[in-house]
Amino acid sequence: MSQDPTRTVEQRLRAAVESSPSGILMTDAAGRIVLVNREIERLFGYAREELLGRSVESLVPERFRGNHPAFRTGFHSDPRVRAMGVGRDLYGLRKDGSEVPIEIGLTPVVTEEGLFVLASIVDITARRKADARFRIAVESSPNGMVMVDSQGKIVLVNRAIERMFGYRREELLGQTIEILVPDRFRARHPSDRGGFFAAPRERSMGAGRDLFGLRKDGSEIPVEIGLNPIETEEGMFVLSSIVDISARKQAEAEHQELEDQLRQSQKLEAVGTLAGGIAHDFRNILNGIIGFGELLGENLQGDKGADDLAELLRFASRGKDLVERILTFSRRQEPTLKPIPLKPAVAEALKLLRATLPTSVDIEVNLREAPRVLADVTSVHQVVTNLGTNAAHAMPAGGRLAITLEPFYVRDSFARANPELREGEYAMLTIQDSGHGMDAATRARVFEPFFTTKAPGSGTGLGLAMVHGIMKEHAGAVLLSSELGEGTTVRCFFPALYDESAATTQTETPAPRGQGQHVLYVDDEPGLARIGERRLALLGYRVTVATDGKAARAKFLADPAGFDVVVTDFTMPEMSGLELARELIAIRPDIPIIMTTGYIDEFPPDAIAEAGVRRLAMKPIGMQELARVVAEVLTMHTRE
Repeated sequence: MSQDPTRTVEQRLRAAVESSPSGILMTDAAGRIVLVNREIERLFGYAREELLGRSVESLVPERFRGNHPAFRTGFHSDPRVRAMGVGRDLYGLRKDGSEVPIEIGLTPVVTEEGLFVLASIVDITARRKADARFRIAVESSPNGMVMVDSQGKIVLVNRAIERMFGYRREELLGQTIEILVPDRFRARHPSDRGGFFAAPRERSMGAGRDLFGLRKDGSEIPVEIGLNPIETEEGMFVLSSIVDISARKQAEAEHQELEDQLRQSQKLEAVGTLAGGIAHDFRNILNGIIGFGELLGENLQGDKGADDLAELLRFASRGKDLVERILTFSRRQEPTLKPIPLKPAVAEALKLLRATLPTSVDIEVNLREAPRVLADVTSVHQVVTNLGTNAAHAMPAGGRLAITLEPFYVRDSFARANPELREGEYAMLTIQDSGHGMDAATRARVFEPFFTTKAPGSGTGLGLAMVHGIMKEHAGAVLLSSELGEGTTVRCFFPALYDESAATTQTETPAPRGQGQHVLYVDDEPGLARIGERRLALLGYRVTVATDGKAARAKFLADPAGFDVVVTDFTMPEMSGLELARELIAIRPDIPIIMTTGYIDEFPPDAIAEAGVRRLAMKPIGMQELARVVAEVLTMHTRE
C-alpha cells in the first residue's frame, strides 16, 4: 500500500523544522504561539506545551514588552521578509527570568487560515562573548587601533588612539581618517587609501618613509602604521595599528648624537696623533730658526738689522706658541694662566692679523683700558686670530671688521640669561663683521669641533671650537649674535682679576751664566747640536757635542767624572734619550741629566725618574730657557 505524498512532505517539513539549528517559532495574527521547535525549547527553557497558545510577548523582556504589540501590528500591515530590530540589540526572556541576546528574522506565511509570522531566532551569546573579547583586546592594546570603512570614515577607535591623538572617541567616530593626517600629506591621502582598497593586503604603510600623525592640538607625532583588510557582511574595512615612535626617535637622535660625539672624539684623537707625529720635526725646525736667530742677534748688536731679526724671532716664537696651543687643544690640557693686561696682548695679535687679512677688509680698532685678567697670552692671540680670520671669510668681497676692548660689568639679570657668566667685572673683547651672517641652524652649531660652512679644503672647523674651549679654560664665556645679511658679533668675556697682589709685573732677568762647567750636549740634528754648543759657550760653559746616543756614551765613558751635566734629545736613532740616560746613570748615578723633546705624548713620571732625568724641556727651547734650566739643575746638584 503506497504512502500519501502530501503526508510525506508534511513529515519532511516537520523534521526540517525540528532539526534546524535556529529556533523556529510561528505566531498567528493575535500574536499567539502556534509552532515551536526543539531549539526554541532549549533557548528559552520552556517545554513545547508551555509555549503553544501563549502570547509571544511572554518571551520579550519587560522593558521592551510595551512597544512590542505595535511592532507586531506594523509587520502585519506590511508583511515582508526582514530582520527585526536592525541596528538595535535584541534580547529574549527565558523561563528562569534571564535574558539571552538574539537575532530574529521574520517571514510572513499566508495560509487558508490567514496570515502567520514565522520567526527564525538565533542565540548570539557566543558571538557576543567573542565580540566582547575582541573589544577588550582592542581596548587593551598598547598600540592605537583605528578601523575605517571604504569611504575612509572612522568606525572604531581604542583608548590608545584617544591618548595618542588627544581626541575623545565621540569626536573621531564618523570623521574621515584624514583628520589624523598632517596638512602636507592630506591632499594625496585619499588616493593612497583608494589604492589600498583596490588591492587590499596586509602591509606596513609608508615603508621607507617617515610618517606623522596630527594631534588635536596641532602638534605632530612620528608614527608607524600597519594595515590589515577585514572582510565583513557590511563590506571591506581596514584595521590600522598605529604606534607612537616618539620615544624611539628621541633614543635614535640621542644615539646619533653619541655617535657624532664619538666621531668628533676620534677626529680629535686623530689630530692629536697627527700632531704627535709632526711635533718633533716641526719643533726641531723652529728650534733651529730660533737658535740661529739668537746667535745671529749676538753679532748684530746695534746693527740696523737687529730690529728685523727681533721681529723674526717674535714670529718664530709665535709659531712655537701656536704649536703648543694646538697640542694643548688636542690633548684637552689646561693652559698656563698668568696675570696680564689684555690691551697689549690684543694689540700684538692685531699686528699679525693685519698682515694676514686682505686689504679689502677695513679694520677698525678701539682698545680701551680694561681690567687685568688671568690669561694665557698665546690663547688671547688665538682668540683674536681665529675670530678675525673667520670674520674675513664671511666678507669675501670685503667689508668692515671692528675690534673693541672695553670694561664690562655683568649684572645679575645678564648673568641669569647667560649661565656661563656671573655678576661682576669683565674685560670684554668684541669682534664684529659686516659679513653675510648666519641662520639659526648654523648659529646652533658654530662652536662644534669640525663644523664648518666653508668649502672642502678652506678650513678645518676648529677655529670657533678652539675659541669656545679657550674661554671656558679662562672661566669666561663667548657669546655670538648673528642674522642673515646683518653680519656677526662675537663677544668674549674675560673675568677681571680682583687680587692685584697676584698680578705682579714680571721683568725679564739676564740669562744665568755658567762658570766653566762641562756640558755633554747630545742631539741627532747636527744643526741643533751646533746651536746648543754655541749657546752654552756664550753662556760660559765648556761643551762637548755628540750627535747620537752611542757616541755620547763613548765620550762619557772616556771621562765620567769630567762632566757636570748632560743635555740630551729624546728622539734619536738606535738609542733614545731615555736609554742613554739609564746607561749614564748606571755609570755615574749622580750625573744631572736634562732631556729635551718635541714629542707630544706625556712621559710617564716613573719612567723619567727611573732613568735619572732631572728636567724635561720642550722644544723649541730658547737661550734664556736653556740657561735657566741648566743653572737650576746644577744648583740642585750642588745642594745635594
